[in-house]
Amino acid sequence: GIREPKNIRVRVGTPLRDVIDFCGGLQEDASKIIFGGPMMGIAQYSMDVPVTKGTSGILVLRSRDVDRSSYTSCISCGRCVDACPMGLLPNVLSRLGERSMWEDALEYNLMDCIECGSCAYVCPVYRPIVHFIKHMKALAREASAKKRQAV
Repeated sequence: GIREPKNIRVRVGTPLRDVIDFCGGLQEDASKIIFGGPMMGIAQYSMDVPVTKGTSGILVLRSRDVDRSSYTSCISCGRCVDACPMGLLPNVLSRLGERSMWEDALEYNLMDCIECGSCAYVCPVYRPIVHFIKHMKALAREASAKKRQAV
């Protein structure tokens, strides 16, 4: 995805656009930009986002590497359950996540997920399981903060 891949050190706050330009720019078939690695990285949707202290790398995937844009319903194969190092039920959590049912997900130990990405990696139908989990965690934290403010 990058014309001239390299290992470089940049200052915190440097815009993503400047780092990519320094590396020769994006290839024509660049499709997805990720801060971090392929399993636990965070997709970036703007070239204006700055590099942060926690940015360990910038990964640019090509279209052919990301041809997983669509996913289907969970087929209950159990691969994600087998892969989860925390012993959670990612299949259940992802179904709840599709409906933003974070309160129900708390009963399935939502907050214990370490977001390692093992579940999504083994999913044969490419469900964005970690995305669903992160979204529900954010909703749960937001509700908790509102509850604390109300007291």
